[in-house]
Amino acid sequence: MWMQTQSEGGGGAPSGAEAISTGAPAPGVAGAADPADEITSTVAATFDSFGDRLSAFIENPTLSNAIETFGPMLLQIGQAIVALVVLVVVVMLVSRWVSRLTRAGLDRVGLEETVASFLGKIAKYAVWIIAIPIAFEILGVRTTSLAAVIGAAGLAIGLAMQGSLSNIAAGVMLLLLRPIKLGDWVELDDEFGEVIEIGIFYTHVRTFERKTVILPNSEVLSNKIENFTDTELRRIDVPVGVAYDTDLHEAMRVLSDAAQGVESRADEEEPSVILTDFGDSSINYEVRVFCESREYLSVRTSTILAIKDALDGAGIEIPFPQRDINFRNAARVRSESGSDEQGDDRAA
Repeated sequence: MWMQTQSEGGGGAPSGAEAISTGAPAPGVAGAADPADEITSTVAATFDSFGDRLSAFIENPTLSNAIETFGPMLLQIGQAIVALVVLVVVVMLVSRWVSRLTRAGLDRVGLEETVASFLGKIAKYAVWIIAIPIAFEILGVRTTSLAAVIGAAGLAIGLAMQGSLSNIAAGVMLLLLRPIKLGDWVELDDEFGEVIEIGIFYTHVRTFERKTVILPNSEVLSNKIENFTDTELRRIDVPVGVAYDTDLHEAMRVLSDAAQGVESRADEEEPSVILTDFGDSSINYEVRVFCESREYLSVRTSTILAIKDALDGAGIEIPFPQRDINFRNAARVRSESGSDEQGDDRAA
């Protein structure tokens, strides 16, 4: 009908109804189909085709008819499965290779290990993201239509992954600010241990009891961070008490000699002994010794042992808390106690 109108009218445009009847797009109507409608029509056409083949096989259930009906479809499915398996294996190998290559390249330029590890994981995930459209192409799904659908659902996906996205942002901030690094001894959320991994979503800490604590990056960044190995040296403070009848100058000399003789202490800083206060049962000192941050526990133990041996060798007592009770009117107390006992005997 449109061809007759065009030949008679010398090239006039068809009306909307005529365009729809002939399959041509009408003027002013968008030529591109909606992506969701396109996917729905594709799935419906696939099921209709399978239904027609199944009906034909039911009418003539022979082996040759089964091969002719389902053979091409099964062959396509098998080819798609094999292609997907090969794709997954290739992507796994390539992602690992890209991650290692990224870390090796960043290490070669002198970038910190924490940053290199983080970017290596980013490169690994990027390979998987690139492989997703390829997988859809193998399955026969048009990626242009999928991109439009995913873009429309982006807001919903972002809201659903709000917690994960906050962890990713916190991981980036940890990477940029670098309050902690791999191998640091830290206290995070009341957990004390060594940082073994800073991932995209989580930070892994191994405690000295050999437990692995996994903390979300958002919690690590928002809470207090105590880093015990951020500096090379750390000070050890050991409180010591001596009896009140001790020669304070002699005690200070003995403690100073003990601090000087501590093994593995840092020579960059001299140890010191200070008199802090008068306690209930003792006069209190504090012995201060510097050591390398990672040697803190062992050097502290050596310091305590050296102090105890030095005080024992000098005959200086380390007192324990005690109370002396004095009765001002002891005779009156005894007399009152005796009268009470006599009254009890009479009553009996």
